[in-house]
Parts: sequence; C-alpha cells; structure tokens
Amino acid sequence: MEIKEVSDWLKLPVQLQHQFFQHASEEAERCKKRLLERMKRINELKRYIRTEPIPDSDDWKDLRVAVIDGSNSPSTSERLGSRFGTYCAGYMIFEGRDFVEEGYRAGRFTYDQIGSQDVTQKILHMFRCKLEREVALHCLEEKNVDYILIDGSFYGFRIEACLINNEPLNAYGYSIGMDLTEDVRDLTWDLLKSRKVVGIIKRTRTNALDGWLVYLHGNEDHCIDANDKYIMSLILPIQHWFSYKWLFGSAISFNFYSRFRNLYRRIVLHEKKNVTMDEIYEASRGNLSQEIKESLGMNVDEFLQTARYYIRCCNASPFEFETHKDMDVRLILSYFKNFHNPATGLPWPLDLIDENITLPRGFNKEFVEEIEARLIRDPEVSNKLALQEYFSYLNPQKAED
Repeated sequence: MEIKEVSDWLKLPVQLQHQFFQHASEEAERCKKRLLERMKRINELKRYIRTEPIPDSDDWKDLRVAVIDGSNSPSTSERLGSRFGTYCAGYMIFEGRDFVEEGYRAGRFTYDQIGSQDVTQKILHMFRCKLEREVALHCLEEKNVDYILIDGSFYGFRIEACLINNEPLNAYGYSIGMDLTEDVRDLTWDLLKSRKVVGIIKRTRTNALDGWLVYLHGNEDHCIDANDKYIMSLILPIQHWFSYKWLFGSAISFNFYSRFRNLYRRIVLHEKKNVTMDEIYEASRGNLSQEIKESLGMNVDEFLQTARYYIRCCNASPFEFETHKDMDVRLILSYFKNFHNPATGLPWPLDLIDENITLPRGFNKEFVEEIEARLIRDPEVSNKLALQEYFSYLNPQKAED
C-alpha cells in the first residue's frame, strides 16, 4: 500500500492555510510587477552589452588541467575546553577528458573556547584557503599542468581577513590573524602571476552593472536591482561569453563599479553632496584602496591585476570566472565549452572534485570523539574527570551535527 506524504501546508490550522493562500496571491502580484519592470530595464541594458561566440578549437583536448577545491566543517565542535574544526583540500588532474591523477591533504584547527564562534569559523575557513593555495602551487610546480581551476575568486578571502586580522592565534606558527592572512595573500599572488590559474566564481553577489548604470545616467532610475549573474543569465546567449572590459573600458574598472552604487547612495542621497559621477568613481577607488590595505596589507595597484568574465556553455545559467588581466583566455574558453556539466554549466572537473572533497556532515563530531578516545586510553592522562569536562559539550541540550 502506497503511503502518500501530506503537504506541509495542510498540516497547518485551516485559518492559517487560508491566510497564507492570500499572502501568496498578494506576493505573486507584487513579484509580477517587479519582474515586468526588471525585464524592461534589462532590455534597455542589452543595447550596451557586447557578447561574442565562444571560440572553438581542438587544442583543448591536449590540455593538462588541474582542478583544486577544499572543504571545512560547517561549524566548530563546541566543547568546554576548546573549539575543534577540520578541513581538507585536494586536486584532480585531467588530460583532455581523461582523469589521470588525484591527491588530498587534511588539516585540523583547535582554538580556545573564548570569544566569537563566528570569528573562529572564519579562521578555520582561512586555514582551508591556505591549504587550497598550497595544493594549487604543488600542481603548478610539480605536476606540469597547463591550467589550474580553483573554486572562488583569487582574493575572495579578504572578507574573512577583515574579521581575523587582529585576532590573537598563538598557534600553528601564527601569533596573530594578520600573519595568516599575509601567507594566504602571498600564496595567491604566486598563483595569479603564473597566468595559468582560473578562479571559478559560483556564488556571485556583485552588481557592477547597476553601478555602471548609475554612473551612466547619474541616478538609480535605470538600475535592475539584481546581481550581475542574474542579469547575465537573461542577456548572455548560449555558447557566448562576456568581458567586463568590453563594457567598462578596462579590466580593473569592475572593482570600482562593484561598489559604485553604495557610494552613490551614501554620498549623494544620504550626505546630500553635490558631486559628479567621476568624483564618485574616484571615491570608489579610494574606498577600495583603504579596504585592501586594511584587509590584505597590500597596495591597491598590486591588487588590481585580475579580469572578470562570464561564459554560458549550455542551457544552465552562465558562470563568472577570473584570471590575471593579461592572460589570454581563448583556449580555456574552448575547454569550458567542450568539457562542462550540462546540469550545472560548470566545468566537469570542478563538479567532480566538489563531490569528492566535501567533508560529510557529522565528521567533525566523530573526529573530536576520536581525539577524546585516544586520550582516555593514554596512561599519562590520569585525571579522567578533567578530561571528561574538557570534552563535554558547551551546550549539553543540543546535539552537534
């Protein structure tokens, strides 16, 4: 006998069901108005957007490409004595479509049970990022690869850096968070300057296009109020690509237009200053310069060495990628076109390494239990009560993942 699952909606009291139906109806009408207005503005933007067919060549079949990814525990294990986190990184190498080699490295992080748990998680993420860069450099220097694909943008870790730079670590060779940030920064620069590394950006949240529209029109009336990936998914034809340089005039301008709209709102709408769009553009550069100095400890001109692109290989949404601004991308474009997962639109190797490298939910808890079990068996640890309290859950009412 087949048991049909009851809709969660029907589990609610009847009065709530009717009220939520009404809310759904009203929200659908609201969304319709927003979508129609958004499509009107996107059609206006299309007039300025240049796209080109993805170049094709059989040369991609001879490429030796490494793909790098990493994973860390979604949270640190909260025990009375310490916080524990785990992370890993790995690579897979392909020659054309053929898989030829893989390798993996693991790491762990333990931190005092004090301060913000969120900051601890950011430190763990930074250690994972460092391991990913080390694995990528290993492939670059030892594995004779033509290209390396990494997950994320080159300097995407600067958000974490802002939170950890002043945090005392006193562990793993680092006295303070800034020391760790500088290591990750220097490893990243070594990858970037090779002009063989491509950052695949899956979670795009930027809206440089809206920033450019504000600059162009001098107001927000033409803004689409959506991130660039959504906009490009409606503009970019299948098997075409787009470079921000074509629209903005230079590769590095993407960085300034990405923050342009927020600065326009602050300077013009909030502070009521009478300024030109060019003055806001210069303010964007100054704002970025200050942020890069504080987060990465580097000069903004050193940072401005990347270019951003979008590519759409199939019916799936396009994806954004980043390279050194002087790297010739034509061959890697052909690689993406011919070796992608039609379900995601992403390069096949990236989807494969992502599946292999993801730490299972609950693994971190088992890792900590293994540490505790080894200490219980250790004859030198005589105070078992102290050991028990050290590994007791910070919140005994809530089981960990």
